[in-house]
Amino acid sequence: MSDRTRQGLAILAAALALGVAADALGRLVPGRLDVALGLGAVVLAVIALGQSGAVQLPGSLAPLGGPLALLGVALIWRDSPALFALNLLGILTVSALAAPRLRAADRFRAGLADYAVGGLELAGGGAAGAAALVFRDIAWSTLPVGGRVRGARGAALGLAASVPVAAVFGGLLMHADPVFDRLVTRSLDLELRPLLSHLVAVVLWGWLAAGVLRVLAAPAAPLAQPLRRGMLGLGEVGTVLLVVDAIFLAFVVVQFRYLFGGADLVQQVTGMSYAEYARRGFFELVAVATLSLPLLLLTDWWLDQRDPLRVRRFRLLAGVMLLLLDVMLASALLRMRLYTAEYGLTELRFYTTAFMGWLVLVFGWFVATVLRGRRERFGTGALLAGWLVLAGLNLANPDAVIAAVNLDRAARGRPLDAAYTAALSADALPALRRGLATIGSADACAAARALDARWRGELTSARRWTISLARAPRGVFTCGASSGG
Repeated sequence: MSDRTRQGLAILAAALALGVAADALGRLVPGRLDVALGLGAVVLAVIALGQSGAVQLPGSLAPLGGPLALLGVALIWRDSPALFALNLLGILTVSALAAPRLRAADRFRAGLADYAVGGLELAGGGAAGAAALVFRDIAWSTLPVGGRVRGARGAALGLAASVPVAAVFGGLLMHADPVFDRLVTRSLDLELRPLLSHLVAVVLWGWLAAGVLRVLAAPAAPLAQPLRRGMLGLGEVGTVLLVVDAIFLAFVVVQFRYLFGGADLVQQVTGMSYAEYARRGFFELVAVATLSLPLLLLTDWWLDQRDPLRVRRFRLLAGVMLLLLDVMLASALLRMRLYTAEYGLTELRFYTTAFMGWLVLVFGWFVATVLRGRRERFGTGALLAGWLVLAGLNLANPDAVIAAVNLDRAARGRPLDAAYTAALSADALPALRRGLATIGSADACAAARALDARWRGELTSARRWTISLARAPRGVFTCGASSGG
């Protein structure tokens, strides 16, 4: 038996075990906790494969264990669905570092293309790697055929051959006797349905696990030749940046004249209140800043950088663009502050603001790397900035912040959206219980009743489990006594 076959059989056995574990966790363990335990099972399977000797796993996988463990805890720490999804995204980005493409490159110098290809390698391996493992990696003809192997192989072949035979004879007999037909149909419906459900879950999760484990065990792939860069001169690239800089400058001038100029000027010119004026354009500004990043990266890639003077002029134009973007982001933050003061804070507004924080970090890193001729370091820094923002979100507890901001508005006599308040996750319950008890408005009392209706049974439900949900305060939600409600 070749080493490749031995490795394939070990991966196949581990994948089957992971498929069974995933099926059991999905049925027996509350939601969220099953995902965290499943992640732990995958890590343990990788460790077991490495120690078995049948699979030669690269040592570069070991440093990924710490971040995956922290993200696994984060999955069950907060109860927010949005934060749960972001933590899953964080797990995927960390896992992508285990792809052969990124193992071949220095992770601290891997480019954006390397990260993209690494992610595609992992995704493609999970989708189709199991087929390659079964039909290409394992040489079934070289397996020993004596003793237990022969018996198991014969039983499997016999079972497969008996299925069509049983179907033919069973179908004829069921057609011959209605009572027999009813008994067989009822028996198969009761017994085969859960069996098929388990079988489908095991096969699907086992298929995915086999593909991913095969990617992890694959040798580091040689790096492909980088795409050709430097195809355009400053005339083409510089004109694009110059036009964009002019548009940005015109917008910034308006911001200094009106948005930063005060409410009276806005009311006089537009007929809108300061909050209404600020409400417009926040998400558009975020979109502009987001689209500017790939534009800057592409123009740097396309520019022929053999002439130092040309490079200096490009960096000047790019630096002006980044400076104007910083002013525009400050405008967006001011709009969000005014918007929140008038209309309250929501998850979309909170997470968009956090995304802006990531953009600020990435723009600064762009200046420190790409504009200083160190483009190869940009991708790693952008990824680290994303993980830093994700860690900050987990520590900040977004739903609790949203609840606190909206309760503070309600305490000052502003409206409180009872339905949205009741829809927040268990992360917000401590702040809501404390805050509502001191507010006597009708909105606060409506929110208290809505929270009672939602959480009365959900706090003791076994459908999902998180640390935040387990620590959430029990008891009836009350509002301040001044409303009498």
